[in-house]
Amino acid sequence: MLLVSLPTIGLVNYLDASAKTSATYKDTRVAGIDISGMTKEEAVVRLDNAVKDFANAPFTVTLVDGTALEVGKDVVTFNVNDTLEAISEPGDYPLITTIDEERIAPYLENQPVTMTMVTPPLVASASELDSNVALEMVAEENEVVASMTISPTPAMRSALERMNGFEMDAGDMFSLKSFGEDFEALTPLGSSLYKLFAATPFKVLERVPHEVLPSGIELGYDVKIDAGSNFAVQNTEQSPYAIIVLDEGNVMTVQLLGKAFVGAYESRVEEVASVPYQNVIRFSPSLPAGSSSVTQSGQTGESGKLYRIRVTEAGETRELLGFDFYEPVPEIVTKSSVPLPPPEPVEPVIPTFPDETLDDDPFNDDIKDDGLNEFEEQPPVDEDVPASSEEAVG
Repeated sequence: MLLVSLPTIGLVNYLDASAKTSATYKDTRVAGIDISGMTKEEAVVRLDNAVKDFANAPFTVTLVDGTALEVGKDVVTFNVNDTLEAISEPGDYPLITTIDEERIAPYLENQPVTMTMVTPPLVASASELDSNVALEMVAEENEVVASMTISPTPAMRSALERMNGFEMDAGDMFSLKSFGEDFEALTPLGSSLYKLFAATPFKVLERVPHEVLPSGIELGYDVKIDAGSNFAVQNTEQSPYAIIVLDEGNVMTVQLLGKAFVGAYESRVEEVASVPYQNVIRFSPSLPAGSSSVTQSGQTGESGKLYRIRVTEAGETRELLGFDFYEPVPEIVTKSSVPLPPPEPVEPVIPTFPDETLDDDPFNDDIKDDGLNEFEEQPPVDEDVPASSEEAVG
């Protein structure tokens, strides 16, 4: 029995191996290529040749806005053997395809797409040996829901370039300080991003204003970035969103792409008020007596509230995002505390007259009569004397 069984086992193994190598595929297509009637070895040769032909021309990737990008075929690789091994019954099968993200990244620079947006349709087309990739199929999930335009400094440009393509899944956080260490450049950038995210349902996790509103920063959108302060938001939606940065020469446009929000969002700064500054007078002995100088210019204080407005068919809802208050800066005038010196004594002034030609005697006959003292002699006036009684009777 033992001698008979050994060759029997060997024969069975041989027949099994022979069956595998001689088996043919029935009514089977891979990436649109018919391999019906072929053995696995024949199918491998057929598919390898098809892949080589496919690699001769680049992909044409059509973006949502109609822009066409040419992407080299070296960004994908195919596994023909594993594809054939997985076939168990007749039908249509795609080629198992993998994508090299490091190689495709340069093609996506300064384009309104992210790796996540491009990878699925690119793999889908490549697995069917189709060189045309269209992104219209994902347009609904990648609308521009918010955007801003900024004139960047070189340091700001560097941070924005690192930010390009950043994706936030549901619950993920965006932290501005993770894109650079130049706080002076991140501060104005943070103010612009705050304005962008204020018009979305994203939750503002961290935002610190300055003590004094910086020049050029709009009231309500002040953001301070330093060693202890940051700007961060969280994606509170159930869909992923991505940040796309478009370099347009002197300006750069930042777009937030994703599924359209339920309702329209905007931000408003309201209840703006100004606070007058005070005048403060100080004294110093270091200034010359009677002098003064303005040692600090006054600045009016101001305040304002930032609201997030959501408009739906049911009406308008408001959410208070921040209340910024900047104290007025008093005007400080420093005056000298040194007393003024007493006035110098002044001698009385004795008036002097020119020499006179007249003598002391006012009745000097030698004075010439110039006619001013002339007068006409009048006859003497007799006083009325009452008449005597005798004369009266007569």
